[in-house]
Order: sequence, then structure tokens, then C-alpha cells
Amino acid sequence: MPDFDVKYIFGRLNLIATFTDKKKYFLKGLTKSKFVQKRNFYWDFYDVSIVSVGDLEFIHGFLVKYHPNKDEEVVDPREHKFKDQNVPNIVIGKARFFLHINSGIIAYHHASSAISESQFCSIFAELFEKSHENFFVNIEIQSIQEEFEIFTAIKEFDCISRVKIYLHPSNPSNRELWKHVDERLKKLRADSYNEDIYSSKNSGGLEIEEDNEIISKISMASDGYGKADIIGRFRNEDKVVSTGDNPISVDAPSDEHKAVTVLEKLIKTFMKLLERYS
Repeated sequence: MPDFDVKYIFGRLNLIATFTDKKKYFLKGLTKSKFVQKRNFYWDFYDVSIVSVGDLEFIHGFLVKYHPNKDEEVVDPREHKFKDQNVPNIVIGKARFFLHINSGIIAYHHASSAISESQFCSIFAELFEKSHENFFVNIEIQSIQEEFEIFTAIKEFDCISRVKIYLHPSNPSNRELWKHVDERLKKLRADSYNEDIYSSKNSGGLEIEEDNEIISKISMASDGYGKADIIGRFRNEDKVVSTGDNPISVDAPSDEHKAVTVLEKLIKTFMKLLERYS
């Protein structure tokens, strides 16, 4: 039986670019990349391939962090002594991912202390954009929340003093709950949208629970098309709740297992999310 010791996080790859074939565009971004250097480490995509379960098609691969030249301790069997030996391109960490081509929903894990969640998202985007020579392309990975979880947290606030909302237009589809927001952004030809709402300390706080417009925008952010921060007081303490605080996650087999074995564990969540936006 597979060991389920890797936690995959579900997010949305938001892509702003011009293309005729999304699959080819994604594959170019993940196979034609030129490494990115951060301090002494190099980063790139490896083992990129297409994998399918039923009718659903995914791009699978690894974001890899490696050292171009590193001295490692080895043994000399003849002299029974330790010595340092230069090892080229040694892997420091690797993060596996599965990207559903049509929806842009992505499941990925980070690599403990070697690759953080934020590093995965930022370097993935940088590599992808670099492979397209940064030519009219912008991508961001935003986490997808458990539905209604943030609204439960909102109800627990004693007072809400600020709401910050950042959104991307959807690609390819939207939900009835925030369809009007999304269609307005597309009509405006907006790449992104920011809103920042304040309330003074003496006003008693923002009343957002019954405001359909704000709720729609927070829902859109929760679905992976941006981010929303709710700031206020909770049990006499300052508190910030964000749509990225509790992303949907699933335990799956480790990297030693074949891609399809891992994907079969993730597929139910992928299907649940696809139904959520259908």
C-alpha cells in the first residue's frame, strides 16, 4: 500500500497571456524554461509529462532546487578515510505538481525547509514567464479555500475594521455567486482589481455580512482568483483572516510512487473543484 506522507495543496494558476492552444502554451512554459538562479541555488522544471485519469488530462512535473557544484562528504574505501568530493547538480529539494490544463487548477506539495509554499508559487511563475521570454505573460498561483470557511471566520469577529480584496478575471469559467464581478472585470479588460475598505475605530466596524457585493468578491478570491484579507478584533485581540490561510489540501503518496498513483489519490478533490465551478 502507498504511504500517504505528502500533503498536496490545491490552488489556481491564473494566467494572463495571448495564445491559441492552451495545452501547447502550458507545455512550452514548463519544458522550455531556462533555469533561475537564487543566491547559490538553481531552479528549473524536470520530468514534465502528460498524465491522465479517465477523461481528465494533467501536466505533471517537478519544480527542482539544485546546487550546480557542491562538496559532499564521501568515504575512500582504500584508505578508510573521509574526504570531500565535488558533486555537480545535486538536488536540494523537489516539489511535485499536477496541473489540470483546462481549468488551471493545480495541486502541489512543497519540500519541507528546502522549498516553501511561497517559493513554489513565485519561482514557478518566474520560470514559466521566462520560458515565454516575459512576452505579454503573467501568472500567479492563488490557493483555493474550503467553501464558506472564511465566512465562518468573519462571523466570529467582534468588529471588522478593514477589508482588502485583490482579484484576477477568471479563466476559463466563473460561478453564479460572483459571475457579475468577473464579467465586469473582463468587460473592462482588467488584468487585476484591488479594493481596500476602511472603518474608523469609532464607527463600530464594517458591516459586510449582508453586503452581497463584498461577499461575492471574497468568494471569488476563495475560489482561487485572488486574495481577500479581513482585519479586525476577535476576543479583544487584533486578528487578520485571509483566503489563503487554510487552503484545500489532501494527503497523497510520496514522490517514490508513479505519477498516476499519486494522481488517483488527488482526483476526487480535482473533480469536486471542477464541479464547484461548473
